Amino acid sequence: MNILNKAAALLGLILCVAPSCSDFLEREDDGKLQEAEVFARFDKVNQLVTQLYSDMYRNSPGLNMIYSYNIGTLCDELEFNNADNAPALKILNGQLSADPAAIGAVYGGSGYGWWWTYYQSIRKANKIIAGVKQYNTPDHPSRPGLLSKRIGEAYFFRAYYHYMILRFHGEMVYSDRVYSLEEDPASYAVRESVHASVEKMCRDLDEAARRLPAKQEGEEFNRIDKGTCLAVKTLARWIAAQPLYNGGLLDEEGNHTGISPLGEIDNRAGLAEYMTYDDNRWKAVVSAAEEFMKLVEEGRYALYSEDGEDILENSGDKVYKRLEQMFRKNSFYQKEAILTLTNGKDTRWIQDNVPASFGSGQTRNQPTQEQVDMYEVIDNEANCGWDIYTAKEKGLYDDANPYVNRDPRFYRDIVYAGAILQGKEYNPADGSDALTNTSGTDTRNTRTGYALRKFIHNDWSQTASISGMPFPLIRLPEIMLVYAEALNETNGDVATMRSMLDQIRERSFMKPVPASFDGDKAVRRDYIERERRVELFFENNRYFTVRYKGIMTNPAELSREESYLAMPVETRAQAWFDGGNGQYPQTQHYVHGMQCVRDEANGKVVVNGKKYRMERIESKQLAPRKVLSRDYFFPINSNEIAKTPSLVQNPGW
Repeated sequence: MNILNKAAALLGLILCVAPSCSDFLEREDDGKLQEAEVFARFDKVNQLVTQLYSDMYRNSPGLNMIYSYNIGTLCDELEFNNADNAPALKILNGQLSADPAAIGAVYGGSGYGWWWTYYQSIRKANKIIAGVKQYNTPDHPSRPGLLSKRIGEAYFFRAYYHYMILRFHGEMVYSDRVYSLEEDPASYAVRESVHASVEKMCRDLDEAARRLPAKQEGEEFNRIDKGTCLAVKTLARWIAAQPLYNGGLLDEEGNHTGISPLGEIDNRAGLAEYMTYDDNRWKAVVSAAEEFMKLVEEGRYALYSEDGEDILENSGDKVYKRLEQMFRKNSFYQKEAILTLTNGKDTRWIQDNVPASFGSGQTRNQPTQEQVDMYEVIDNEANCGWDIYTAKEKGLYDDANPYVNRDPRFYRDIVYAGAILQGKEYNPADGSDALTNTSGTDTRNTRTGYALRKFIHNDWSQTASISGMPFPLIRLPEIMLVYAEALNETNGDVATMRSMLDQIRERSFMKPVPASFDGDKAVRRDYIERERRVELFFENNRYFTVRYKGIMTNPAELSREESYLAMPVETRAQAWFDGGNGQYPQTQHYVHGMQCVRDEANGKVVVNGKKYRMERIESKQLAPRKVLSRDYFFPINSNEIAKTPSLVQNPGW
């Protein structure tokens, strides 16, 4: 486990640079004497490395990635409301631009944005690596080898912040040295191919892994270790193997078309390279994942397996204690979590997300029907789990009574009509928690018929003293799913793919994947995608995945959207499902929910003693959401482009 350190005073000295005079890559100043004094002492270098931990604590957003909201509100994972000036609303209304004021409205604070912020920390890492070498910093006087660990941590952070730039902005300048004031920025501030950057990133991570132990113990406990380095390496390789950077859009048979997901606006430096498919990129993912999985085999990491099938108190009869408690147990963070933030939200954050009647709640992040549909139906007779569309064909799923016999993680993650949260029944049919599906934005009620349960304390109250819960940035199941996907794309061992998924499912008391998984690559793709959406729900994954895979501008999804829009607007949400069309179009333009319709004669869902039938609805808040080709990447602050024109702005911004 690596829980990021809250402490660590900012040192100023050679590292802190005033934003008003800062270029996107800070160049070396003339404070040579000051540097020599700092790097002559191990304890000063130790403090500088600790500052990188502090930066990471502040700038690796967890549950609230976009100014009090989860980034899932920008895709089909979550709907949102208008609290805190609704940054999600601003983005999806098209109000985001490269202007610092617009960036500040969604990023919070100054408006410098992720690009500027991460490069400030990269510069610090570069100064540490270069300064230790230049001034021959002495090792710890009584603990030889500790300096090498600190250098390893600096290499990790340099790679990690570049990895964060990759996620938000795509192409970058891989800054692996300190720049001199005599150098012309145009000679080095030029964005390069993602593949070139990922290779440099992996070299840094390999160097960090070489210097760091498999597990940090004693006084070093909670610091970056070898597994963290190898996990980030695996994820970077995985991003580089996706259609956005490897072969372009997929056709309906899963073949790469060589067409950019961004269409005609795509002016990226590595465009030609990205539109050529290379299976070696997937093989590199397999190799990186296998390197990490050796640590699992050695016992360093393991899926959380405590608590068992006991039912959580005050949750009705469906929420297993293991699934609810896992994110609160130290043993989870010691074995399953690979990289963790300690800035989990506390009592106030819980109030932001529970429904109104549960303590002046705001229902801020609301699960969509798209997310709910990903939770499979259990087939006890066949001893497997089916997607709801197959389950419907087999007579195992009824859309009028949709909340029975579902994946146990559904009951842990989602508050639905009739669910028990904190000992109270949730009622989106009427009363203070009633669904409000209008085009207006100023509401605290659900727009989808659902509320969030994942990461919510079941024993919360307004007067309770709830400490902040850590948030896992990377955990073992994500690497297992990346490994399974990479094996599938390289026609690797099917038994290993099945094992990766079934281990995760078994931990969650879910049935195995069906026998059809073994014989069909497309079926395996579907199960891996669905497992990812369920296991990693609300953990900042879905938003990025739809972009890496080019889903939202895929011609097949755009064609499906045309068919959807051809249906009568008031009934198309239900008609689409009833017509056997599968998932809603994944263009990210629409999200859906479920409403309770009073039906004492035929209703199958009972809420507060009244019978309802469930009907699908389309959210009216933003229809359609303004998701464009430019939204594959966030913009770079226009001030950075003005200062260094050689950077080139992201496509469409």
